[in-house]
Amino acid sequence: MKKKLQIGILFFTFLILCFLVFYVRYSIKLKHDLDGILDYGRLTVITENSSVGFVNRKDSIYGFQYEIIKAFADSLGVELVVTQENDYRKCVNSLLKRDCNIIANVGPLTTQWKNEVLFTDPIYTSHQVLVQRQYNDSSKVKFIHKQNELANDSVFIPSNSPYRLTLENLSNDIAAPISIVENKNSNQEKMVALVSQGKIKNTICEYQLAVKLQSKYTNIDISLPIGFAQQQVWAVHPESVQLIQKLNEFLYDFVGSSDYWKIYNKYYK
Repeated sequence: MKKKLQIGILFFTFLILCFLVFYVRYSIKLKHDLDGILDYGRLTVITENSSVGFVNRKDSIYGFQYEIIKAFADSLGVELVVTQENDYRKCVNSLLKRDCNIIANVGPLTTQWKNEVLFTDPIYTSHQVLVQRQYNDSSKVKFIHKQNELANDSVFIPSNSPYRLTLENLSNDIAAPISIVENKNSNQEKMVALVSQGKIKNTICEYQLAVKLQSKYTNIDISLPIGFAQQQVWAVHPESVQLIQKLNEFLYDFVGSSDYWKIYNKYYK
């Protein structure tokens, strides 16, 4: 009798633990989808530390993607909380751990992360270009004029850049290896600055941003396209189906509007 009672207590305890685990997981899921965000009154996003991501400098807060996601948060009537991270792999990990609701860091719509996240509708469409420093004719530095000249050469990119796949595809297209060198704690803006300073020989950069940066770093060349035009998107957790529907509805109305072009021209013109 005593043994049966002990077994019954253990079984009952097991059921309670299973219920608690299910309840906690269900609560977390609700908190990070739209209903939970609205109840909590807070939207948490992660983006890169750059003028096209998010910058908090003294009394000034700005950034291309920040201003768009802030408009979305305002449309929901919730507080916006921003975390900065340049490494896209870490952004995805943070999203999967539910430390944030949205990766508001544009990247190309590819198969690279398709099994891990849900992609939004595009923010805009663009392609990548090779950024290299302009040298005089007597320089011994090899200047790349065509994509196939990158065969057996190196290209420098930020660590876990979503544009790595572009270079890997190009390597397959030209049937020759391209050595991809990753720089930790960096982003496209920082990499272009390093090219201008002569600290690295090249990088790849999204075209609109490259055009903007060329006005600042006049000694760089951005004439060689790398890859084809791709949709630039954000990402949410694969279970945040309500959130992505609401976000896509917002982007459908916002992208192309006068408010959008004011923000776009502020950062890219």
